[in-house]
Amino acid sequence: MQPAGTTLTTTCFKLGERELNLVGRDDSSSRLVMREIFQDRVYAPVAGIAPPRVVLDIGAHTGFSSGFFRLVYPDAAIMCVEPDPDSFAILSGNVERIGNCRAFNLGLFERDGVAHFNAAQISVLSSLFPVKYDGVPTQAAQVTLRHAGAFANELCAQFALPGFDLIKIDTEGAELPILAALGDRVGQAGVIHLEFHSHADRRAIDELLCRTHTLCHGRIERADLGTLTYVATRLLAPGKPG
Repeated sequence: MQPAGTTLTTTCFKLGERELNLVGRDDSSSRLVMREIFQDRVYAPVAGIAPPRVVLDIGAHTGFSSGFFRLVYPDAAIMCVEPDPDSFAILSGNVERIGNCRAFNLGLFERDGVAHFNAAQISVLSSLFPVKYDGVPTQAAQVTLRHAGAFANELCAQFALPGFDLIKIDTEGAELPILAALGDRVGQAGVIHLEFHSHADRRAIDELLCRTHTLCHGRIERADLGTLTYVATRLLAPGKPG
């Protein structure tokens, strides 16, 4: 289903002999996301780490990140979570193209409930929190929230999953409460990709993850914005740099 008033375009992405056609919005912000994921490779595999059996993509948007994971991890099961109704409408179609992929129209957080959601005209900025950039129109939407840890446990039980070997979180500011709510699922993940949206959040994320993970690489755009990749410390060989 196409969101009303949205112009969509199909792009073919290739990796070696594998290729995948994905539908996305025909706008500058979507093209920026495609470049970050497929050219800049902000979610690139970590050398020496086994490919994931199961990926949990939190804040999947329209499915570009999940599409990238499919190309680099052809055998992984992928679970996508996206609260924005319009983005989810596009994601739903891309799930079929990606294959072995399921999508859930809700937001993960530190509690269950219903919340006000700021659906931004620049869709990649949509968030549970007020959009921090001036001049970006938003519309109010009501979204279902699930406690991240409880929902992850339910997924594992419902679909007989062994856990989540790779977790990606891009939620425009909700990364830290989601990490905390995931509980033991965080320590079990071999790789975690996530954005931070404030200096304080970056420090708090590192403090939380340093118990089980090592910062492997990242892309810092500003003091209050960047993408980080953490690897489970248990998977790093002694003397191997992070």
